[in-house]
Amino acid sequence: MGKAVIYYILLMLLAIGSVTFFIVKNVKFDNPYDMDTINNIEVSKSLHTISYKGYQSEYAVIPDGNDVSPENFSEDTYAALLVDNTNKEALVSYNSLRRIYPASTTKLMTAIVVCDALYKGEISLDDQITLQHDTSITEEGALVSQLKSGCTITVRNLLYGLLMKSYNDFAVILAEYVGGSEAEFANRMNAKAYEIGATGSHFVNPHGLHDDNHYITAYDMYLILQEAEKYDIIREIDSYNSFTYSYTTADGQVLDDDITPTNQFLSGTYKLPSNITIDSWKTGTTKAAGNILALNVTIDNNSYSIFVADSVSQDDLYDKIGIMFNLTK
Repeated sequence: MGKAVIYYILLMLLAIGSVTFFIVKNVKFDNPYDMDTINNIEVSKSLHTISYKGYQSEYAVIPDGNDVSPENFSEDTYAALLVDNTNKEALVSYNSLRRIYPASTTKLMTAIVVCDALYKGEISLDDQITLQHDTSITEEGALVSQLKSGCTITVRNLLYGLLMKSYNDFAVILAEYVGGSEAEFANRMNAKAYEIGATGSHFVNPHGLHDDNHYITAYDMYLILQEAEKYDIIREIDSYNSFTYSYTTADGQVLDDDITPTNQFLSGTYKLPSNITIDSWKTGTTKAAGNILALNVTIDNNSYSIFVADSVSQDDLYDKIGIMFNLTK
């Protein structure tokens, strides 16, 4: 009987020792990824023969960390991208996969989500929206319209003011009308971004006023520009160099607002070369984002996408765009 007890005790000690060993080994092991335990993997040399027939064949693809001709942009530019849409080739790429703040270029995605609601029949361009409250835009220097609670305006006129003049309150009005709230509309924006492959972006509002969690990449804005081209109303708005829209005040007065584009090529501040036409575009400016212009252009019958986020000034931004125009030759 004594030997049986001793044998039993030894088995118990052995079991306890084994469990303790595994616990200590897993809890205290400092480097579970010991390079000596990792097998070498040889990648097949035939992989380069893969023929891409989906996303990669439709858009230019920018390898992570690979700059292309960044010389004119690396010193005072947050990000820059020039894509030859005919050949799906990046002619310039600087920080194109880096997260940056989009400012009002956000509104291009806002317009896309609104247009999706139009195409699905959820809303119409002629819908009359009566403001139930004043729109709260508190950021210093943020552009807002004269609309107040009780004013009535159409979806069409809101889109014109959103894209041409970049009214921040128009973005909020459209977001609340389409999504029910800014937060729910932002969810739609993020879903749309994911759908088109713009997975480096995250939107928390429809206007682009600063929020640390609201960001894009230059490459994602390139994808957003390509998506915007699919909507007739966006291309129509982006072709105008002036527009007059009307709205009705709470006491029944019909007032007009004459607007010109924030794109200074279209407003005439900067001269656009005669062989270049602008197809779709959006500007953006905040203290954190700098000065931004994203646009699709046709140059001598060839299509190009351009994005520049400049850290210096409006003049420097348009100089950078001019450099890109020349690089297309």
